Amino acid sequence: MKKLALSFTLLVGIVLISSCSGKAKDRNAVDATSALVGNNENIVAFGHVALNTILTETGYKSIPKVNVLLESIISKWKAGIAIDNPVYYAIEAPFDENGNPKTVYAMLDLNNQDSLKAVLSEMGYSMEKDGDISYFQENDLTFGMRNKLLIFVSRGGEYDGKALIKQAFKATEGDLSSGKAEMILTKKSDLVSGLNIERLFKTSNTDLSKLDEKKKKELERLTTDAFTQVTLNFENGKILLESKNLFSDELKDVLFFKDNNGKNILNQLSGGDAWAGFAMNLDLRKAEDFIQNYMPETRKELMQELPEEIRFALLGLGDHPVAKLFSGQLGAVTTGDAKSAMGLEFQFSSFLGLGQKGEMVKKIVDEQLTGIAKKEGDTFSVGESLKVKTSNSGIVANSMTQEKAANVPSYIKDFGEDSFSFFIAFDKIDIASLELEDEYKVIEILKYLSFHMDREGSQLIIEAKKKDKNILNQILDFYTNSLMEQISGMGI
Repeated sequence: MKKLALSFTLLVGIVLISSCSGKAKDRNAVDATSALVGNNENIVAFGHVALNTILTETGYKSIPKVNVLLESIISKWKAGIAIDNPVYYAIEAPFDENGNPKTVYAMLDLNNQDSLKAVLSEMGYSMEKDGDISYFQENDLTFGMRNKLLIFVSRGGEYDGKALIKQAFKATEGDLSSGKAEMILTKKSDLVSGLNIERLFKTSNTDLSKLDEKKKKELERLTTDAFTQVTLNFENGKILLESKNLFSDELKDVLFFKDNNGKNILNQLSGGDAWAGFAMNLDLRKAEDFIQNYMPETRKELMQELPEEIRFALLGLGDHPVAKLFSGQLGAVTTGDAKSAMGLEFQFSSFLGLGQKGEMVKKIVDEQLTGIAKKEGDTFSVGESLKVKTSNSGIVANSMTQEKAANVPSYIKDFGEDSFSFFIAFDKIDIASLELEDEYKVIEILKYLSFHMDREGSQLIIEAKKKDKNILNQILDFYTNSLMEQISGMGI
């Protein structure tokens, strides 16, 4: 009976293992990518792109001839590839000195292998076979297919394509990712990208790898299970690019973020209506601590680039010298008539906040301006229009005497309140006066661009003047109309 029980247990085990192995080989692109990310510790970035969705959002079907051409190409590939599904990707570290990753993977769902092989055969690709994997290698690109999965692998230099593609398929059979990685892979957007900060640190071949063991362990603890998620969506009248910092408050606390600044920076600026602006609000003490603790080589390089007298001055200030000189606040806006701004009437207002030792910076600025500018009280007049007001708390420079407080368009929210802010109001600019190259004239259809970054993440919005049509469709219409005008102008 014991032998019978043991035999039965072994049989069940074999059946279960075989069953699980079979299912693992039948995984779709998202699960295959999930397994690759979960089992390859060098995968630092991953995500997916909804290529067919993005193509459809351009509205290409409304363009005669282009519609017919693309539809014929798409229908040919659609028989073999499930093009309605996203393309999943994963990027393997380390990166070389030019920023190129060691390996890039892309995974797609298949509808029918034979149909895809027929298309590839027409293109001159002859597939080789190894077990249940069909593959092809050309230069730095190898692709292979097994069951319902197609994998592309790109790697520079000399490598064995067959061995690499087999290794890639094997990696897709492991346990699936969980937690934040799973959340990112299943996120619905036109484009989704996840960055594993913990792995990025561990695979770094930069100065981070030169840290002493104590600092390495500190940084390793801070970055444990730390991710950044980025999503890109093309919507009606809008491009929306957002990032989220999916890591601990402890890590956020040691970085340079300094949010909820109210209207402090904007209140320092003048000139009335602003049509472009930039604002920065950083905790310089935290920034200096982070560089000192985790990027000491970078700090040395920065110090060596400074003039000798400035280096000595900073050394004389002790700890946090930069934070003692500057408050971390910097802001500027362009004001006045934006339609003539590219001419001789360019107007601006700017502010640089100074720290508790700001009198040293003030003294340097005063010395530089003395002799080339007229001084009335604490204000220097440089030329006919530039006014520079200096104090121990800050330096304000205005292109003209501007009594009105600066204000931004109503559609620009919370300018100057986050760690970084930036905007351009395209609808207030005479784009024709810029004399842009044809490929850049598309900004004529845009209303504004706005960017914000704080400790939780960032948001970039590009909004079009028309809100009732997908922005990709509007961009395609613009270039199509421009091309037709050029053709018409040539008398064709």
